[in-house]
Amino acid sequence: MKTYLDCFPCFLSQALKASRIATREEKAQRAVLDQVMKKLINLPITAPPPQIAQIVYRTIKTITGNEDPYQEIKKKQNELVLRLYPELKEMVQCAGDPLLCAVKLAIAGNIIDLGAQTEVKDIKKEVLGSLASSLAINDYDAFKSIINKSKNLLYLGDNAGEIVFDRILLEELKKVDTFKIFFAVREKPVINDVTLEDARFVGIDSLAEVVSNGSDAPATVLSECSPGFINIFQKADVIIAKGQGNYESLSEERKNLFFLLRVKCPVVANDLMVNTGDSIIKKQCF
Repeated sequence: MKTYLDCFPCFLSQALKASRIATREEKAQRAVLDQVMKKLINLPITAPPPQIAQIVYRTIKTITGNEDPYQEIKKKQNELVLRLYPELKEMVQCAGDPLLCAVKLAIAGNIIDLGAQTEVKDIKKEVLGSLASSLAINDYDAFKSIINKSKNLLYLGDNAGEIVFDRILLEELKKVDTFKIFFAVREKPVINDVTLEDARFVGIDSLAEVVSNGSDAPATVLSECSPGFINIFQKADVIIAKGQGNYESLSEERKNLFFLLRVKCPVVANDLMVNTGDSIIKKQCF
């Protein structure tokens, strides 16, 4: 997906929010905004939004000297959702279709996104509300069919906290078949995106081989990823791509891709022809 003009105010808003988390020095915060504005002028809108966001967040790190502004927030998110794990797990076990319930929970968990929106105050309330609503795009039948035929699955993680919901889906996927599962994380911290440390903390490494994508972009920008990850990506029979950023960066890839996300902005909603706030599981068409 290309970058739209509407994305540029969002980049500036994210830059200000993240710089305030990274440092209390207003001079440094102003320097971040100045540098980001200068860089945005020369960036092509043909690039996907996460590729531009990567430049924004690298600028914040360089100016503030803070390599992981969201470190404590991520830790709290992981701990908070882990406390909900037994209740969420019971919901799946009691469902008529446990796999579908786990898919919907994984999508509901995508509300935990500090790039596209502010921190969620009541995760349980938001998730239950999302779980009760219908899917605006529902390619679950195609998803289940392809999963049953696959041998190599690549799961593209998104955010800390959210990955506890991913863990529940992975546990259900392990029951479907004995295929090999890879779970991709970011090489370096960016916003509240999942890293190797987060995946291990919530137990993802007991269910899948956790691999770095080799990049610090807040999504899966293939041109920025490592050769080792690209090899895994190309060999995967099916890919689960979590979150808005992965949709933005991979919406034009010709693979057996399933996008699982909550739509958080009008630009992505328009691209998908749904409404902001909708939940979707969408099969890539090619």
